[in-house]
Amino acid sequence: MKKMNFQIEVSRVLEILSNDIYDSPYALLRENIQNGYDAVLMRIAEEGKDSFDPKIEVVIAQNKITISDNGIGMTEEVLENNFWKAGSSGKNNEIAKKAGVVGTFGIGAMANFGVANIIKVTTRRAGTNLAIETIAEREKLSVTEECILYNDENITREEPGTTVEATIDDNTALNEPSAIQYLAPYVQYIKIPIFINGNIVSQKNYYSLFDVPTESLEASDKLKISTGNISCVLQYNLSKNGVVKIKVTNISYNNSKLIGDIILAQGSGNIYGLRNYFGLAQLPIPNNFNFGGIVNLNNLHPTAGREALSRESINIVTHIINVIEEHLCKNINNFDVIDNNPLFLNYIVSHSKYNLANKIKVEIKPNHEPIKLEDVSKELDGKKVYYYGGRDQSTITLFGNENSYLIHLSQSNPRRIIQTHILRQKGVEEVPDHPRIDNVIDRSDLSLSEAAVIVRISNILSEDYLLADNQVHFAEISHQVPSMIKMENGTIKIYLSRNSSATQQVIKTYNTAYEVFGGFVKDFIRNYLYQKFSDYIPSSTKQGAEALHKLLLKNRELFKYESSDLGELDSLLSDYVSGELNLSEVIKKSTTVQRTHTQTVVQTQVGNAEEEIPSLTENVANQEIHADILLPLPPIDRRETKTNKKILKTSQKYPHLNNFSLFLSLSDRVYRRQIDFFFEPHTTKVIWGMHRIVYIFTHSSNNLSLYYDIELKEKLRNDTTGGIAIPTTTILTDGKIFIPVIDELIEYFDIKEGKKEFFVRHDIITDFSN
Repeated sequence: MKKMNFQIEVSRVLEILSNDIYDSPYALLRENIQNGYDAVLMRIAEEGKDSFDPKIEVVIAQNKITISDNGIGMTEEVLENNFWKAGSSGKNNEIAKKAGVVGTFGIGAMANFGVANIIKVTTRRAGTNLAIETIAEREKLSVTEECILYNDENITREEPGTTVEATIDDNTALNEPSAIQYLAPYVQYIKIPIFINGNIVSQKNYYSLFDVPTESLEASDKLKISTGNISCVLQYNLSKNGVVKIKVTNISYNNSKLIGDIILAQGSGNIYGLRNYFGLAQLPIPNNFNFGGIVNLNNLHPTAGREALSRESINIVTHIINVIEEHLCKNINNFDVIDNNPLFLNYIVSHSKYNLANKIKVEIKPNHEPIKLEDVSKELDGKKVYYYGGRDQSTITLFGNENSYLIHLSQSNPRRIIQTHILRQKGVEEVPDHPRIDNVIDRSDLSLSEAAVIVRISNILSEDYLLADNQVHFAEISHQVPSMIKMENGTIKIYLSRNSSATQQVIKTYNTAYEVFGGFVKDFIRNYLYQKFSDYIPSSTKQGAEALHKLLLKNRELFKYESSDLGELDSLLSDYVSGELNLSEVIKKSTTVQRTHTQTVVQTQVGNAEEEIPSLTENVANQEIHADILLPLPPIDRRETKTNKKILKTSQKYPHLNNFSLFLSLSDRVYRRQIDFFFEPHTTKVIWGMHRIVYIFTHSSNNLSLYYDIELKEKLRNDTTGGIAIPTTTILTDGKIFIPVIDELIEYFDIKEGKKEFFVRHDIITDFSN
């Protein structure tokens, strides 16, 4: 039987794979600048920092890009075995480690062939006079024949270093303004000068983020921290309005000294990771003070395409920041201005650090003046002190008079929670104004619909919230309170007022729209009862979070096993070039990897929420839901409904959906691997900047977070950045998890025609150190 050769077009394979790894044609500049920076660092490590004036120069012309450095340069051996050999790095030697180089993946020249068809490299190794020129054309590349031109005769170069000259494809347009904008996050803080067409784009100083004008500074201090596996020096600035900024230096982790520092400021947007001042990627770190700024550490490692940092990097920085916040709060709690910082108050509650609340203030009647909690006692000026959390003016007047003081609690959390805890701890008596159960309605006096409501609520408490030992009653409750919940001898007792408008709406649904009755009761529990009994749910404890984490890790191990069968793109190329994989395996595996990193939504997958999930909006009471966005909430459970839509839009805004009008489905992989997480109560935060939108969901125990990183193919309009905590409005259906999109970001997901494609990453971040 006659046989034929299998032909491959190497240049096309390289183009496809390089495009899969890198997010932009400007990645060519980023990767070559990084190589030049690493070369400069290695020359400094070899010769000394005063031996030459380091620099990198970039020239962007119409169809040609040139990147020149005066770094260590390359020998013929390095050119052949590292630069022109994908998958092999020349930066894993001692001098590279001493220099603190940024890149170690060994992708080499492949970064260029996504947009370039000819690459010329001229280089001279420091310590030698031999200059070498190599030229490669994409269309002539081959794995079986010598295809790279080599010349070391009559090649001159005044000083050591490397020049990469790339001839750009005709269908690719690169320009200076866009290049500067793209490169800014990566190069702006590098210490050596980097020029693009003569304009310097580096040497900015991120330490200015830490500065506070003298007239605005309340306090500043420097602390030495040594606890567990972390030691460092923490310096903080506290402004007169209570805002915190921190600088962390001399950091050691697991007895290994980390080179670099951390500069963070409260409310400064995203946290960005650097390695030796070269930008890597955003760090999706959940933290109590909504810090933004720079983490510049030598142990940070990006993924091959730089779309994110490694999970290990994220976990280490999360641990360091948690320790820093703990020691920071122990010091700033001594200043009166910290009462103005609501995030500090939230830290006290979420970590039960009520011993830090001495400077938190309460309002005292009849003086209408604030008083610090540390100054409160059961008697002041010979008068008895009471506290009251209601709004009834007659009660306030009755107890806040010339004979007694009345501390009136804040109407918002977390301040109210702190005040209540400390006042009870001090033995201050609460005003006897509690709602009470005047009469429990006998079951023989209940209507059929009321009995149905009781049975359904009891079943949902048992099945969805693990509260099997429960009792539900209709009752007459004083003070027009709609419901009361008590825990007696291990039994949770729920009392519902017949007169409550929300309860009446549930009863009406049973009588007029029974088909949505079950879902309506679930929403009623979630919106009106959950926050009253959440502390009694087993999964709200640390033990519950650890149990959930074990389940998620079990799922992740399965995912790791499947991923190992697919491989990573850079290792695929290395195996292909070395002959360990044939072309069919490369194409099959690279296609699979690309699919697992991409989420696509077409216009036909955008649906109307009212039509896709009728029970979500039918017979809903038009009543505002006053939920604390800082408190974790369970999902809206509609798993009895199935939809194939990836985006749901409402025709109007609904209070019980927290007025969100567009919901995005998470990827199917998240549903398969992490659905257990979303069964649990959680908080929701969204941050955005450049072309990334990151959701951070945090478990009610604060020990477990899941981040979902969306990388758009276009940049956000006007380079907007921001971050905000939003009320949890997660919707679960059969096979889908929907999350709300805030109004500022709707335009990036509101598909009118065609399709929308974006890259997604997700992972679990844990911290059980506390």
